[in-house]
Amino acid sequence: MNYGEIIFSYPLIAYLLGSIPFGLILSNLFGNGRLRESGSRNIGATNVLRTQGRFLGFCTFLLDFSKSFIPSYFLANTDNELINLMTISAPVLGHMFPIWLKFKGGKGVATYFGLLAALDIYLFLGTGFVWIVVFAIFRMSSVACLSSIVFSCGLFCYIMNFRHLEFFNRLCVLIFLAIIIFIKHHENIRRLISNKELKL
Repeated sequence: MNYGEIIFSYPLIAYLLGSIPFGLILSNLFGNGRLRESGSRNIGATNVLRTQGRFLGFCTFLLDFSKSFIPSYFLANTDNELINLMTISAPVLGHMFPIWLKFKGGKGVATYFGLLAALDIYLFLGTGFVWIVVFAIFRMSSVACLSSIVFSCGLFCYIMNFRHLEFFNRLCVLIFLAIIIFIKHHENIRRLISNKELKL
């Protein structure tokens, strides 16, 4: 198998890595093993934090972040732009729609942050700063997540060279993923509208 054939496997590798349900695994190994029956029943870091404790929640975030950062940073640098775009989006989609869990996964925020870090460290730091500020004010993870994700698209436009086609392609990926993340947060948005969203 030559290099040209190998790179076509990158999106699949990225998807499979992104689809590893680390929150569920850590909960079964070190927690109460009832992650999908507790809290929001989500496999992401926020629900792990709420139901399994801070340590497992933090570990889940790091692992979910890394499973997106690693393929996006190390594999998405081929000469084939379509392969690159598929590779950077695949881990986030894998986390939200894992084949192992009948495509019912997490909401994709930690993996989205991993993608931001792979694209540009300042993009990640700026978005992370907004998440911290919004969370400190409202004490709601959903508000912080959705606000920072919207901000990330604007910040990407500000710090990147928008004259290049590569910029536009990646912006489209970020917007596409942001829309899906908002859809995955539909229950949170409904609770926010009715003023019933839980605080951390």
